Amino acid sequence: MKPTDTELKQAKEEAAKWAQERLADANTVICDTETTGLPSKDPDTEICQLSITDGKGKPLFSMLLKPNKPMSDEVIGIHGITNGQVQNQPMFHQVAKVISFVLEGKHVVCYNASFDVKLLWSLFKKYDQPLPKIAGASCAMDRYSEWCGEWSEKKQDWKWQKLPNLSGLPAHDAYSDCLSTLKVMELMAGEFRHEDVSADEIDLNF
Repeated sequence: MKPTDTELKQAKEEAAKWAQERLADANTVICDTETTGLPSKDPDTEICQLSITDGKGKPLFSMLLKPNKPMSDEVIGIHGITNGQVQNQPMFHQVAKVISFVLEGKHVVCYNASFDVKLLWSLFKKYDQPLPKIAGASCAMDRYSEWCGEWSEKKQDWKWQKLPNLSGLPAHDAYSDCLSTLKVMELMAGEFRHEDVSADEIDLNF
């Protein structure tokens, strides 16, 4: 059933409160990945770029990673990261302890947490690495969808919103997408106006 005006207002207020709380928490980090594919189509999907920033956009970890097999032309066409660029980069298991250290005790925010966090955790398990002990995880896309207030009759839930490219940097780059996620949170929190920045949408292929 389509929400009432009161329910729409309440959802927007709750999303704004979430963004304000996360931005005020010094333990909040923003995380984004570029990958070799989609786990739903390829269970052996790995991360070829990982970025983690603090709540101000400062990079805490940001680098290319060499996956366990070459990437397809289709995937390269989406994010633009070539096999040559990752050839001499470390593999996930070689930097897993560093990633775990960065995430320790943090609340991890991803734009599509059900994708990024699940994939990240699956790689820790795949390479027999201890999972980082985080304070929590949440999805900025879910909150932004609530804040936008578009209803999907098909889902009978809030319509998923694509990540708007608010960073001003090229899309489909993990660091750029972290900054755009942060800007979305600031937008919901009322810290800047949407018209102040470029807002090209980033297709997340879900």
